[in-house]
Amino acid sequence: MIWCSDCERDFDVGLLIEDGSCPACGVWLADPPKGGSVPWHFWVVLTGAVGYLGWRAIQGIIWAVS
Repeated sequence: MIWCSDCERDFDVGLLIEDGSCPACGVWLADPPKGGSVPWHFWVVLTGAVGYLGWRAIQGIIWAVS
């Protein structure tokens, strides 16, 4: 989180304008984020969702066969 003293707000690095300035007032706050990377917690949620849905598919197949 980056603090903008002019706006008196916190901003996440991903919310900054392309040049690293504040989206509300335009004051430069930090170096622009290095784009293209996906946060690590996205992969955790994706892995959990795939595992859960895979298990539910197996349970559905077993239920349909019996």
